[in-house]
Amino acid sequence: MTVWEILQIEKTTDKRAIKRAYAKALKYTHPDDDPAAFQKLKESFDIALKYQESDWDMDDFEPIVFTENEDGYNSGEEIVEKPQLQLEPLELEEREPSFMEQLNVVFANFSQRINIEVWRDLLQTDSSFSMDGYDSNKTYLANFIAENAMFLPKEIIKLAFEIYNLDEIVLNSFNERLAIKLRNAKNLPPFSFEALGNLDEEARNTFIMTRYAAYNCLERRGIESHIKRAKIIFASDPDLELIDIISSTGKLNQAAILKRINQFIEKNSENPTARMYRLFLNQKMKNPINLDDLEYALLDTYFSVPKENEFFDDIIYHVDKNKLLGFIYFDLKKYSMAYSYLIKAADTSVKSVRDRIAFWLKLELKKEKETTKNKARIQDISTELSFYSIFAYELWVLKTQGKRVIGILFSLARLAILLMIFTGMFADDFGFWRVFWILFFSITIGVHLLFRKSVWVKYRDENREAYYRSKFANIK
Repeated sequence: MTVWEILQIEKTTDKRAIKRAYAKALKYTHPDDDPAAFQKLKESFDIALKYQESDWDMDDFEPIVFTENEDGYNSGEEIVEKPQLQLEPLELEEREPSFMEQLNVVFANFSQRINIEVWRDLLQTDSSFSMDGYDSNKTYLANFIAENAMFLPKEIIKLAFEIYNLDEIVLNSFNERLAIKLRNAKNLPPFSFEALGNLDEEARNTFIMTRYAAYNCLERRGIESHIKRAKIIFASDPDLELIDIISSTGKLNQAAILKRINQFIEKNSENPTARMYRLFLNQKMKNPINLDDLEYALLDTYFSVPKENEFFDDIIYHVDKNKLLGFIYFDLKKYSMAYSYLIKAADTSVKSVRDRIAFWLKLELKKEKETTKNKARIQDISTELSFYSIFAYELWVLKTQGKRVIGILFSLARLAILLMIFTGMFADDFGFWRVFWILFFSITIGVHLLFRKSVWVKYRDENREAYYRSKFANIK
């Protein structure tokens, strides 16, 4: 295999493309799991970079080819049909700063800290992917982000997660404290940082912490003091202004808040969170939906699980974006899009959410039965539908546990017959027993429904998460 085949890219002199390919390959090739494969990948990366740095025409030579023998892959067999690149011996140079040192230098310089291209180059440097340094760099980066995430733009945090696969630490780390901090870092709001460059470091850090404190206080008292303190430091921050507007929910009526949101969007037309909140207000007020707002709301916004507050029952500060977008797409009759958001809503047990998901699944089930008639797909849809409809759950139980259900019904029928025979033998007043049996069966059915509902809720809670985890894993 040539180095380009190992890196899974075409021949290129683009250093960034080579590094991106290497970073992508590292997600699946770890030195601890397969040292030989990692060594082969690292050598390919080094060779590709050397060729990139040379003056040779890329079509004038073939790079080193890896051959496989009994011991695995060996590098060293060169193609002789074409001229080979002669690499000059490296001169002794001063020690290159370590990955950790470079990271701290970038963080200390605010203009570099908020520049995603600077971070992209840093996280894809040759030294950061060295065989000996990858794991230690990954651990250091994870701890660094966990402690400093508040002071970093969200797009840079997402880049670090992507290149170094930090989700692996979140899911599998034995350090629960680190995993929680990384999870919180990944869920930080996409605040803007560009306008803060003219502040001195102390004022800037105080502002960033105060703005985040105000964001966290949206559902609690005390937010006014945080906003006031932050405005004293820097009053022109759009995120702070938006937090101030949203925090007035419950103090002003919906029309007044909508007016302020409209004024904010006139000045900050590309703010996705403001657009999303306007969508939320317009839906609450039954106003026409702005489709441009819908496009912006699909971007990265800040929001959290909705909570009730002391002013209104269902007017909230933060918005469950998945639920909001699901409802809007459902009203637009884009049921597939609505479904894709509603299944990720904070609370899918709410009847309004369940009914909309079930509606789309029933349409899919009907279409599947009328067209392809794929039994596996029909069974899959029926299973998913059982999470959102108790009636569908009953049908699912009948299909999957038919023998058990029939056995229970047969036992109940025998008991009922015996009771009827017994009461008929001793009954003097058949009218009384007629009323008795009507009440008996009515109460039995009522208790059954109540019991079955609790069983269904337990079944849904225990199986839904595992179902979707398996489903989306298969999609990948």
